[in-house]
This record gives sequence, structure tokens and C-alpha cells, in this order.
Amino acid sequence: MYDITHFDGKFFSTLKYLLFKPGFLSHEYLRGRRASYLHPIRMYVFTSAFFFLVFFSMNKENDVVKFNETPPRRTTAAKQMERLEKEKTDDFKDLATAGISIPKRESLLQQLAITDSDIARLRRDTTYKNKLQTFNQGTNFNLFTSDKSDTIYKKVEQYDLAQSKLPAARRDGFFKRKLRRQNIHLTEKYNNDGKAIWTAVFDKFKHLFPQMLFVSLPLFALMLRLLYVRRKQFFYVNHIVFSIHLYCGTFIIILAGILLNALADMMNLGTEWIGLLFTLAGFFYWYKSMRNFYEQRRAKTILKYFLVFFLSMFIWIFLFGIFFIFSAMAI
Repeated sequence: MYDITHFDGKFFSTLKYLLFKPGFLSHEYLRGRRASYLHPIRMYVFTSAFFFLVFFSMNKENDVVKFNETPPRRTTAAKQMERLEKEKTDDFKDLATAGISIPKRESLLQQLAITDSDIARLRRDTTYKNKLQTFNQGTNFNLFTSDKSDTIYKKVEQYDLAQSKLPAARRDGFFKRKLRRQNIHLTEKYNNDGKAIWTAVFDKFKHLFPQMLFVSLPLFALMLRLLYVRRKQFFYVNHIVFSIHLYCGTFIIILAGILLNALADMMNLGTEWIGLLFTLAGFFYWYKSMRNFYEQRRAKTILKYFLVFFLSMFIWIFLFGIFFIFSAMAI
């Protein structure tokens, strides 16, 4: 809180070197010249806090997620319904084996009848794809499972009871059980409104983005450590410091682009060029930072520059998956 609310006199001098001499501050830290500059962690805390404060204030809640209302193609819809029909048939057998009440089984039989009717109508009339009743049954939300039958269970306790009555070999595994229980929980909590569930999940995910960036820092530094393993003068902590300065500079460049875009929008000026300009500025900033800090030849720096972006993509995909699941499980 102190770092966010108190300006340090070193901030502006540090900012000058951070933006206009990429890699310089990391070199100074490596050489032990630290008293004249803002500490990297304090710099990161302040710039990231200010960045996300502006970012969240300029993003409307209803822009978190967009839904595609376009009806499926005939062949796609037919395949989806055939898959659903098989799943519901298997689930009906499971319900019978588990001794679930007759009304539950009758409800599933009604859903099967609707799906069968939709498949038959779609084969005769391709325009019927806009009137399919199958996809109006239950929620549109499924957390990494294809079990549309989760809508059979109105409460988690019903699912747990059904699982307990099944033979051990036919019960869901640990992870599938967790996901299906959460699906049922969210369906009950949001009254079977798939759009409301997705909006809540994406909103939670959006607000976890600062934590995800912070978690990515040590992974990004580890990637640099492996790429520059032959540079013995660089220890892991040096890569950490470089990554922090790189993130801070990127925050400021993106923030400048957001503010300039907002200003141009208020003045009714074209904003397309702003995004392109600041995107190129960000790419160039990363290249100059790597070139100045690691002091390698231009060709080798360019090669590692592309490797950094390629490997970073895998890091981000991994973190996006982990944090998205956490967002859905935390609601």
C-alpha cells in the first residue's frame, strides 16, 4: 500500500532510463549501482497497480465476453445431437443402475424423444436448424466436460447420491467428478442461465489477470535462464530483474497507447493507427532490451527474440488454462 500511494523521487529518473535506455537499469542492478534508482519490485508494484487501475476503469463489465448467437450449420448440429443422444442413452442406463427416481428417468426419456425428433426433422428440412429444441434444454455452460446430462441433477447432492450407487468401475474419476459437481453448482446458482455463468467466469478471470502476470514472471525468467545458459555472468536473479524491468516498460507502453486512444476517441480522430504504432513500439522495446542487456550480436539476438515469443506463448497458454479453471472453480 505504501508503494502504491507514495511517490519516490527516484521514480521519474528511473522511468527515463527504463523507457529510453532499455536494458540499462538491469545492467546497473547487476553491477551493484542500485542506490540511484527505484527498486525493481517497487517499480513493478507501482506500474502494475496503476496500469490495472486504468485498464479496469476503461473496460465495461458487459464487454467481458461476447456470445455468438449464430445457429449451427446443419451437419454440425446433426453431429452434436447424435453425440448428445448417445450420452443421454448412456446416462439413462446409469440412472437405472443407480436406482434414481422414476421422474428423473422420465425427464431424460423426454429429452431423448426431443433429440430424436430434432434429428428426424433436420434430415427432412435443413431450415429446421434454426428451431432446434435440443439446444434449448438446460444450460449452455459445461466446464471442460461434454456431459450435457449434468442438467438432470438439480443439486450436487443428487449427483453425489447417483455416483455412490454406481459400481466403483463406472463412477467418474477425481477430476471429472470435480468438474461435473461445479457444473451442477453453477447451474443451480445462476438458475440454468449459461450466459450469466460465462459472464461470471470471465469477470473472475479478468480480475485474476494481475496475479497471472506476477506468476508468469519467474517462469519467464526461467525461460531466459535456459536460453542464455552459456552466459555464466548472468544468474537467475539477474534474469528476474531484467524480466521485471521488461514487464514495467511494457505496462507503460500499453498504458500510453490506451490513454492516447481514449484521447483520440474523445476528439473524434482515427484510432486505428494508434494500436499499430504502440504494438510495433512494444516489439521494438523487447528487442532493444534483449540486445542491450545480453550484449549479443544482432543476428543471435533476433533468433532468441523469436524464440522468446514462441516459448512465451506456451507459458501463457498453460497459465491461461490454469487460471481459467481456477476462476470457474472459485465462483
